[in-house]
Amino acid sequence: MLYFHRERLVFLEVPKTGSSAVAQAMRGFATIEVSDPPGLRHMNIGTFNARARRHLKTAFPWKIDTAAVMRDPVERLVSWYRYLHRPPVPGAPDSTTGMAFADFVEAVLAGEARFNGIGRQDRFLMADHDSPQVTHIFQYDRQDILAAFLTDRFAMPISFSRVNVSRAAPVEVPDDLRDKVLAARPREAALWRQVREQGHLHTPGV
Repeated sequence: MLYFHRERLVFLEVPKTGSSAVAQAMRGFATIEVSDPPGLRHMNIGTFNARARRHLKTAFPWKIDTAAVMRDPVERLVSWYRYLHRPPVPGAPDSTTGMAFADFVEAVLAGEARFNGIGRQDRFLMADHDSPQVTHIFQYDRQDILAAFLTDRFAMPISFSRVNVSRAAPVEVPDDLRDKVLAARPREAALWRQVREQGHLHTPGV
């Protein structure tokens, strides 16, 4: 999580959405950076509103916008699968080494505890509400839109470099498996469709 005082903006880091590249480009401008532990670095909007926003509002009593990036739900699972294929500790419980992608998806959708850290983007961005609780949600595939927004907000050119890029082989996703993921997570799928249609989903007042 990054808080930018002058810009009245908080950037929430959704795992596996390119947030590391954004944080790397922007951390030099941040008034507050929460980078450790991972659970706080990747705090979702519910945690931010319940804890961090209250403290920020006490110190800085004005409206603060929030921003985050959202990714195709299936492609995000592919990214997690590839990341866990080579975990820091070989043989870790959440390793996908020797595991087919389809089996990984089944385990995630079944809620197996070892994959709890993967989470869902709708819960990250909406908490328990029926609508987005993050002011600005940007499409992962359109970093140009996010860069333009930040360039305008910071009144200076902003660009990103690719970081944490996996070199693993491509993962093929059959259409029926993709459909299964989206059907199992209708709220995340619906939110993704909104973001993808607009590139930048703006929800004023949250």
